[in-house]
Amino acid sequence: MRAIEIYDTTLRDGEQAPGAAMQPEQKLTVALALKDLGVNTIEAGYRAASANDAYAVAEISTICKGCRISAFARTTQGDIEAATEALRSADQPRITLVMPSSDLHIYSKLRIDRLQALEMLSKMVSLARNNCAEVEVIAEDATRADSVFLGDLYRTAILSGAGFFTLADTVGYATPEDIKMYFKSLIGVDLGSAVACLGIHCHDDLGLATINTLVGLEAGAQQAHCTMNGVGERAGNAALEEIVMAISVRSDSFPFSHSIDTTCLWPVSRTVSNMTSFIVPPNKAIVGHNAFAHGAGLHQDGMLKDTMMYEIMTPERVGAPARRLPITRHSGRKGLAARLLELEIEVRPEDIDALYMHVQDLLVNQKFMSDSDLLRAVSNLNK
Repeated sequence: MRAIEIYDTTLRDGEQAPGAAMQPEQKLTVALALKDLGVNTIEAGYRAASANDAYAVAEISTICKGCRISAFARTTQGDIEAATEALRSADQPRITLVMPSSDLHIYSKLRIDRLQALEMLSKMVSLARNNCAEVEVIAEDATRADSVFLGDLYRTAILSGAGFFTLADTVGYATPEDIKMYFKSLIGVDLGSAVACLGIHCHDDLGLATINTLVGLEAGAQQAHCTMNGVGERAGNAALEEIVMAISVRSDSFPFSHSIDTTCLWPVSRTVSNMTSFIVPPNKAIVGHNAFAHGAGLHQDGMLKDTMMYEIMTPERVGAPARRLPITRHSGRKGLAARLLELEIEVRPEDIDALYMHVQDLLVNQKFMSDSDLLRAVSNLNK
């Protein structure tokens, strides 16, 4: 199996989601949780963005030991110097430079041409490399860039001192085939004797962030950028928990190894949710409240016979609470009987039908039956 690294950008790209901003102490809480999760690199923030970000990156660098800490920066001298200062106490510092790569971004945002972009990148990577042992370049909007020019950016970045080059699907535009094409092009670039690590950074505007990330890893990326719960700009980033569990459950299709302790996924998900005040959708893969809940009678009957019937992973594997068989209008008698047994409520077998019909009548006007509702239903039955 090929080892891949998990680069978490919850504290930078994730926090950029409107409403997700965190205070420095909250960012430190998340950083420590990510370290315990086993993340290889924590992007602590954008040092030049604000005084809060500056303080948070410095605090995380000082306190969060045992993993790599990255500071995000634009390809400007001021940003690089600010990032360098913030990372001064980090054990394993990295400066991550973002470099526009599509013509739209180069001409319309930077107001320069391609040659000037290459010259700027070379100069700024050299400066960052003089200040920090590790430098990464994120090619912004790479999936709308000319593949030949993207290769020029890649060669320039690596030959100027960067060790990492990440292809960013900044607006979630790419398809899996696009990702394959771009990585094939990058891998064909002649770097001489230089050694580089390729990365993939995807957004979820078309709902393709996770699969595009996995395809990028298949195509040669060694590093996956992602966020916990998929939080991020607009529709969000590739979700860390989805990438990791896809690799863990389907190692036959994704033969990679990682350093993540999957039993920490659920608690870290809740930590991020609490710190950002972003509620995890109940139907969210891996960490949603309903991820291990089975409401239909057909499914409940199957789960009572063999949990593999409708689960491809156990709740324990991701640190989630025990699976649930909630009583809903779709539940069957066997699901009801199982819940009664779990609650140690005794109901005579001949009374189950009557209780079931009573429960179904109650569920006409409510979505599910709580344990207290079920207790009352049993009491009413016995009157």
